[in-house]
Amino acid sequence: MSITMRNLGGLAVLVGLLHAGSAPAQGVRAAAYNPYTGTSGQAAAVYNPYTGAHATAGAAYNPYTGGYRAGTSTTNPRTGTETGSRSAYNPYTGASAHVQGAYNPYTGRYAVHGSYHR
Repeated sequence: MSITMRNLGGLAVLVGLLHAGSAPAQGVRAAAYNPYTGTSGQAAAVYNPYTGAHATAGAAYNPYTGGYRAGTSTTNPRTGTETGSRSAYNPYTGASAHVQGAYNPYTGRYAVHGSYHR
């Protein structure tokens, strides 16, 4: 009888754990618009509670100049790695630029790559 109760108790604990489910990733998104200038922007952030990793992204547009900017960044707390990326466009000159970089804490080095086009 005690073996049956022990098995039944174990099954009840297992069902309780399965019912609890997993913790979902947490995300936030925001958008903004200025009706006086017509400028718009948006941003987002995400956090993963299992790994502790987080990421952010943002973008902005100015209709008077036609300029556009965007960027992202991520962090992995387990490895300490950090990355970032930025892009921009200037319609007056037709130039666009993109830069991305990463930091590796194991080697203490930064890796940066960039491009510029006219």
